[in-house]
Amino acid sequence: MYEVEVKAHLKDRKSVIKKLESLGCRFSKELHQVDHIFAPEGNPFPLPFEIPILRVRKSNNKYFFTLKISQSSRQDCIEREMEIVEGEKMIEILKLIKYKEFAVVDKKRIKTNFKDMEIVLDDVKDLGEFIEAEKIVTHEHHEYRKKIQEELFEFLETLGVTKENRVIDGKYDIMLYNKLNER
Repeated sequence: MYEVEVKAHLKDRKSVIKKLESLGCRFSKELHQVDHIFAPEGNPFPLPFEIPILRVRKSNNKYFFTLKISQSSRQDCIEREMEIVEGEKMIEILKLIKYKEFAVVDKKRIKTNFKDMEIVLDDVKDLGEFIEAEKIVTHEHHEYRKKIQEELFEFLETLGVTKENRVIDGKYDIMLYNKLNER
């Protein structure tokens, strides 16, 4: 399975929420998520596509361990995730086996679904507000997944999101890492 997504800076949160609610969407309760992003030591960041990223996420009071391997872009990846009981211990294990923590992403998130898409609105500490639309697909051909990304962004445009606000190939961990390591 592949997670295919698009992302954009969110300029008018209230208007977007109102438009989604008019389509029948109901939002989840707000989640507070803290993502610890790891990769093998000795690699540049952002990583080349073939090197997996490992993530330990605390979402409210639950922990999840995730593997992501980028494919044709950083917003097209193989993803495997499972709930774990002891997230802090997993972070310790990753450090002991020489994985480096490149970023910690702290965000508040609300989610909804529309048709076969998941829509999330994020408020990311030190980065601002964003909207993502994503689909999980099984098609292996990356050109097909690129087409899905364009369809997802066309949907965001119906909500008032503009092309100027689109974040191409952006992941919060990379954006945060770049912001915090600017010289």
